[in-house]
Amino acid sequence: MLYLAFSMGLMSSLHCVGMCGPIALALPIHHRSTLGKMLSILTYNAGRAFTYSLLGMVLGLVGSALDFGGLQRGLSIGTGVILLGTVAYSSHWIEQLATPLPFQKGVQWVKKKLGVLLSHRSLPALFLLGMLNGLLPCGLVYMALISSIAMGSPWESGLFMVLFGAGTIPAMSAVAFVKTFISPNVRNQVRRLMPVFVAAVAILLIVRGFQFSETPLTPKANHQIPLCHGR
Repeated sequence: MLYLAFSMGLMSSLHCVGMCGPIALALPIHHRSTLGKMLSILTYNAGRAFTYSLLGMVLGLVGSALDFGGLQRGLSIGTGVILLGTVAYSSHWIEQLATPLPFQKGVQWVKKKLGVLLSHRSLPALFLLGMLNGLLPCGLVYMALISSIAMGSPWESGLFMVLFGAGTIPAMSAVAFVKTFISPNVRNQVRRLMPVFVAAVAILLIVRGFQFSETPLTPKANHQIPLCHGR
């Protein structure tokens, strides 16, 4: 599963360019030298990856608890089935995901803080800007987070999301550095491939679910070799 995380990030990055590209373009970095720009962009993107990793670790705790309770097998298989169902239902399911009502006020707060931080030029401010950017709603991030639950531990789930975030860095860095968007045709071509990646992840989740070993709560059979006590 880990090797897919970076690939998912690469595929998602062109979608990220369309959603978060304006923030990358607005970064207060263009007064810096070339090296300074690169460092600033990496700092900003490191903040995004850090937030993704924290979210992954939180869901990893849920996954490890379910694993201890013997429920992760069903969760992994069920998640895979749901992802396959969404791909079969609509190839544009990602765009159809909306922010849940309880979180909409939080999203508005994040957007206000982003506007404030865009006026600051320090590296800590850029890192915090990236962290807040990582909290903005995104269907592809949701998909990666759902997939990370099946990793089985907080650390592995966090690593999964770090690799996902790292995969988005090349395209997002290019946008911030050269002040231009990748052509819509390229983004559309990659968007058509996203359902294929989602289906691949779903199948791996289902296979992983069937491969889970017995949990600590599952009683093990006590096989004893019969002994003959004869004279």
